[in-house]
Amino acid sequence: MILNYFKIAYRHLIRSKAFSLINIFGLAVGITAFFLIVQFTSFETNYDKFHINHDAIYRVGLERYTNGELQQTSAKTFAGIRSLLKQHFAEVTSFTGFYKTPANTGFLFRSNGKLYNEPGGVLNPDSSFFKVFPSLLVRGDAATVLKNKNNLVISESMAHKLFGDTDPIGQTIERIDDDNNGSDFVVTGILKDIPANSHFHASFIRHIEDSWPIPDYWKESFLFTYINISDGSDPHQIANRMNVLLRKLEKDNPLVKGSNVFLQPITDIHLSSHFKDELEANGSKTLLYSLTLIGLVILGMAWINYVNLQTARFTTRAKEVGVRRIIGSGKSDLAVQFLIEYFFITIASLLVAVFLLFFILPYFSELTGIPLISIEWSRPEVWIIALCVFTTGSIIVGVYPALFLLKLNPLTSLKGYASGRIHGSLARRSLVVIQFSASLVLIAFVMVINAQLDFMRISSKKIELEHVIAIANPTAYSNQELQSTHNEYKVFENKLLQNAAVKIVASSSAIPGSEIGFSYINLIKRNQDDPYDPTIYKTLFVDCNYIPAYGLKLLAGQNFAGPETGRPWIDPWQDKSWTTIVLNERAIRQLGFHSPEEAIGQMVNFQLFDEFLKYKIIGVVEDYHHEAVKKEVYPTIFALNYSAFQQVYYSVRLNARSNSVDALAYIEKSWKELFPERPFEYFFLDDYYDQQYKSELHFGSTFTLFAGIAVFIACLGILGMTLFETNARLKEISIRKALGASAVSLVTLLFRDHARIVLMSTLIAGPLIYFFGKEWLSTYPNRIEISFLFFFAPLGIILSMVVVTSGFQTVKAANTNPVDHLKHE
Repeated sequence: MILNYFKIAYRHLIRSKAFSLINIFGLAVGITAFFLIVQFTSFETNYDKFHINHDAIYRVGLERYTNGELQQTSAKTFAGIRSLLKQHFAEVTSFTGFYKTPANTGFLFRSNGKLYNEPGGVLNPDSSFFKVFPSLLVRGDAATVLKNKNNLVISESMAHKLFGDTDPIGQTIERIDDDNNGSDFVVTGILKDIPANSHFHASFIRHIEDSWPIPDYWKESFLFTYINISDGSDPHQIANRMNVLLRKLEKDNPLVKGSNVFLQPITDIHLSSHFKDELEANGSKTLLYSLTLIGLVILGMAWINYVNLQTARFTTRAKEVGVRRIIGSGKSDLAVQFLIEYFFITIASLLVAVFLLFFILPYFSELTGIPLISIEWSRPEVWIIALCVFTTGSIIVGVYPALFLLKLNPLTSLKGYASGRIHGSLARRSLVVIQFSASLVLIAFVMVINAQLDFMRISSKKIELEHVIAIANPTAYSNQELQSTHNEYKVFENKLLQNAAVKIVASSSAIPGSEIGFSYINLIKRNQDDPYDPTIYKTLFVDCNYIPAYGLKLLAGQNFAGPETGRPWIDPWQDKSWTTIVLNERAIRQLGFHSPEEAIGQMVNFQLFDEFLKYKIIGVVEDYHHEAVKKEVYPTIFALNYSAFQQVYYSVRLNARSNSVDALAYIEKSWKELFPERPFEYFFLDDYYDQQYKSELHFGSTFTLFAGIAVFIACLGILGMTLFETNARLKEISIRKALGASAVSLVTLLFRDHARIVLMSTLIAGPLIYFFGKEWLSTYPNRIEISFLFFFAPLGIILSMVVVTSGFQTVKAANTNPVDHLKHE
């Protein structure tokens, strides 16, 4: 009997090839999308869980309040926090503090006679780092590996890069920096290659002193501080006790006033933390929840297609059910028959899905930014959760059509009365409405995402990035650079300007798209005796070519004078005659000036180095987004880049019609002629700037992909329903044609139901589009507004797809010869 069930199931699938293919392919695409999203969700939710003690690791964060209002939340804390932990908190079993070497500073070193510069993967912790993060140390003693100043721990991949198969432990790396004490680095340990789903990464771990000078304990928050707490300890109580101690310190340390600390589990940082000074760009709960929801929607839409097609197709099997029931088949026998048919479809869908998965995985990895090696097929919880959802849904979907038929009365089924009941099923139409509503919301949300991305990337930067090549100067902060002359750069600039393709050359301490590293509070004042100002100011060191090179708009005053930059290099610690600055709009407003014109010529007190000096405001530039538009514009001070160690980047603007390939080759050749030992590291500014939107770009691309899959599945459902409905109504169409109905009226008749469903779906989707669009956009300080385009454009797209998907079958049915379907009547 079981073998007979399989034979019948196979014959039914072969007989209805079109319906079977739609069901199988629709389910396969749904399963593929669902399991890909499960992988993405697993990757995002398992950030930092590779640490064996991840449940005990917390990061200490800092909140700053002014007059009771929260002004700033930072991932960095005071150096003195570690002294409080050591003296008052026995439940804190270990703690560490570190800072990350800025990307524009880099880590310059020489190994085996070759010069290297590591731009951003350098952490500088105290000696307790590997006590807090024991999983990161592959070789070496956690207690002593960072004991001395010249100790260096390097990653597994960096060890292979520098030393090949030679044992790296005990090897030396030549130190080239501004605190060179004649002692080279000695490799004392090997760092694990940190997995992609970690909130920080490093190739080098350098030692800093465990104890800082006491006056610097509470001077500024500049250390990332992590702690291990013992089992059973309450992190909230620890934070509250630390804040009580901070209140006691306010009298002797006024910079502590208004500061509170909090403890954040390390596993919560990636999805819950978007504070100032984050080590790396973190993920988004919105993205995670959105993609998880869309994964369920896609799988649900695939199931809806199956239910709709099966319940509709079963109208042709109502008489079969009646005959089987009358000759003795029980309901259980029929149920097994229908479930075996669904089993056939599911198995075929799974096989197709496996093929699609292995074909799509590389593209999925590139799209989401998840390395292929991080695709976690081996995690049992991933499979358990996914299989539970899939199996539960599959059982419900497989049973529903069978139950629908088993409820039919055998006698009425033989008389053909079942067909009308199933054809007009309210449940089936409701499911189609849900499909279209979901499709409309997804299309609209894709449009919102892309419009916001375009706004951030193009509309609001107020800076010209096209045709600019930036070159990193790896020796900017080294003794090697300090002992050279400023004329070295002028020679490079003059050589480049000899090429007709080069329009202008500038130097600066940071370039658009990179963080301005000089970020301080209480940095500039109208008067020396003005009160303490908690406002964050950023200082950007530039030469006289920077403002015109990037097309910044001067609202008042003038740019820096050109001839000054031709002076020989002068030690900035000795010479203090360069006392003119340019400010942006935010800075002059913060200083109390009512207009750019009012600020020109005014003297302010500016703490460029260790003391406040008088500086003259000579220009005001329009606010522009040096960093991404998703970030606020900080009050910014432009100081003249007269010292060689602030020439971190060279910006070369090309003429618009020049050949960038030839120009780049000339620039590289000139660089290697003048600086043969230094690596040539370059990038095009527009591409570099767009890297700030990496998470948004991944979000947009991934969401667009899965939204497209969902709409595709909805179209498959429409195609299947059109095939069935046109076949089921061929006699009706033939009679109407015989009575004089035109082909146009028949096409209109057949499309009417689809149009009603789409319009009903639009009424449901409209509020959802507005709500979800507003919620997502609210996370950006600069954003677009929800317009009518996001409501009507998806409607037009869906109607067009319905016309394209079902149009051929509908027109074909309307043009059939009535005799072909009525001659046997």
